[in-house]
Amino acid sequence: MSAILRLCLLLLIYVPLWAWADGLSSECQQVLLVTAPDPNRAQAKLQRYQRGAEGWQPVGKPIRVVLGRAGLAWGLSEEETPPQEPHKKEGDNRSPAGVYEITQLWMRRGIAPPPPGGFPVHWIYADTVGVDDPKSRYYNRILRASEVHEPDWESWEKMDISDYDRVLVVSHNTRQPRPGAGSCIFMHRWEGPNQPTAGCTAMAETDFVQVINWLRPESHPRLVQLPAQSLPAWLDSHQFPTAK
Repeated sequence: MSAILRLCLLLLIYVPLWAWADGLSSECQQVLLVTAPDPNRAQAKLQRYQRGAEGWQPVGKPIRVVLGRAGLAWGLSEEETPPQEPHKKEGDNRSPAGVYEITQLWMRRGIAPPPPGGFPVHWIYADTVGVDDPKSRYYNRILRASEVHEPDWESWEKMDISDYDRVLVVSHNTRQPRPGAGSCIFMHRWEGPNQPTAGCTAMAETDFVQVINWLRPESHPRLVQLPAQSLPAWLDSHQFPTAK
């Protein structure tokens, strides 16, 4: 066996072969694509995309967003993600990288809902909380504390705060929550362009209202969050136009 052939076999054994596969279902017609130039920093940009007769097309201009203060970590995505670290964990101050459904819109009382055709509103009350205690049977759920007979959580997020005037819920670890894999992953307005989050994706209020009003639940929108080095392969495999 030649030295070159032996080297090729060793590479096949020790180097994992991995590539993106088009996991976006045909029902998904809207995508919020967030790209982070540095996966360990909070600054990123968001581009909206709509699927039509000519495929995926960008909508509007890129929007500045902030992520978790430690950047991105691969989460429990709808699509298989690269095997390398880091992986999303509770309290790591990282936003989940991967592909996620946007499932709900929560709003504080007194905030104007989106126009007809937008996401239906779940209202936030003074006792609405997001449970982030991995030991709780209510882990990664939003609920009213007064309606729970025997609360079992020691840690939670108060939802009735100004940052959460409007909240889009991201489907990371929501269907069958895995304790410690991360919770309360939202999109919401930011406190400022240099104020990162604890793991959410945030933007200026005017931009966020525009995004909310654009989204349609029947379009089954997805949030896609990627480090810049993973972007070209993902765009190519999903037949998206090359990012500018």
